[in-house]
Amino acid sequence: MRLFLQKLKRRHCDGPGGISALLPIAIPMILSSVFDTLMTFIDRLYLAHVGKEHIAACMSGGITSWLCLTLFVGLIGYSSTLVAHHYGAKRYGECPKVVFQGILLAFASYPLALAASYFAAMTFDVPGHDRIQLELERRYFWYMAFGGILALLRAAFAAFFAGIGKTKIIMQANAAALVVNLIANYLLIFGKFGFPALGIDGAAIGTLLSSACMTGIIGLSFWRHARQEPFRTGLFARLDRYNLKALLRFGAPNGLENLLGMGSFVAINSALHSYGADVAAATTIVFSWDMVMFFPLLGLQVGVSTLVGQNLGAGDIPSAEKSAYSGFKMASGYSALGVFFFCVLPHLLVGVFTPDIPGVDYQAARELAIPMIRVASLYLMFDGFMLIASGALRGAGDTLAVMLITTNIHWISAGLALGGAHYFNWQPMTSWVALVFSFMIGSIVLGIRFKLGHWKKIRMLEPAA
Repeated sequence: MRLFLQKLKRRHCDGPGGISALLPIAIPMILSSVFDTLMTFIDRLYLAHVGKEHIAACMSGGITSWLCLTLFVGLIGYSSTLVAHHYGAKRYGECPKVVFQGILLAFASYPLALAASYFAAMTFDVPGHDRIQLELERRYFWYMAFGGILALLRAAFAAFFAGIGKTKIIMQANAAALVVNLIANYLLIFGKFGFPALGIDGAAIGTLLSSACMTGIIGLSFWRHARQEPFRTGLFARLDRYNLKALLRFGAPNGLENLLGMGSFVAINSALHSYGADVAAATTIVFSWDMVMFFPLLGLQVGVSTLVGQNLGAGDIPSAEKSAYSGFKMASGYSALGVFFFCVLPHLLVGVFTPDIPGVDYQAARELAIPMIRVASLYLMFDGFMLIASGALRGAGDTLAVMLITTNIHWISAGLALGGAHYFNWQPMTSWVALVFSFMIGSIVLGIRFKLGHWKKIRMLEPAA
């Protein structure tokens, strides 16, 4: 038995691409994602005690503002993979240079994001949302849009620590931001301890305060590390054409994938919200719990992408492949836990967001959200495989293929949701079932792309001089 366990450990845990190498990078990122999830979760939980229009507006306004940023965040955030390749190749001095190119892109893209926000704000009238919800989501949207520079800079700073595998710093910054978010939103939404009761405006201000806290901590940590060995170099805060060119080449498809994917999600969300306030509230509840499962998997995805990138930078393709399979194993266990909760405890999960308070009737939303959560359990396992496969492919630089596959699947899903709501007169549950099955198909296609192995032939870095 002991020999069997040792063999099992060597096969699955040991080595540069084993679970033991993945865990120190992935666990802090998973916890960071949990903290991010909790911040959004708490916002919606607080707003659920204000009204169902408020909780729906928080989601629709938030994702629309993120839509205007996601192209640039995806491009800048891809710096982490380029840093990982340099780190694996022992070109440590190049790592801060990559991050500074991301900082330059952050300041260059912020005006473009604001210009996009101007046009995105006009789209709130299109789906026919409730008048009260429409006003609330516009207000929340503009707060998030003007605070977008924080997300852009944070993507650049965090890319350094994700790429070199020191993800504890990101986790600590997220933990501090969670505390700020928890306190500030409570004070500003409900008007406690002498603060005015600002409702959804308070949720937006509290979220921006926590974002500023997180960005500041990670930014200061980056500047400190960049001036120390082994990363210290003559002058990293300058335009570097080599790293900027590589970042644009491999990061642009990643950013475009984020934009098109988020655009499809906005379309799906708008289509479901057009059924009315009860369906909008039910959809927000289901997506909130889906986010609880999804965001920790994003942390694991970052860990896989980093480890794949570092091993490929070192020229070790077998360890890079093993890194991906380690991620698949961890994602399977986590997703199985989610399937259990979604299938067995949907009443409890929905009840968290549907409190019995005077003047707010959640009965219809509750009756719809429970079966929606059960159906969502069907794709949880597929979701894990999709994220790990796409993370491994991105870590290798196969970003164009990932973009094409995910974009097609996402917009097929959006087409089903929009067609079902506005042309085919489907019931909300019918549209939801169609969406779930389309998501599952996308996971299978990405898995096939990974198995074909084209990613092993991609070279992100030029040979060392």
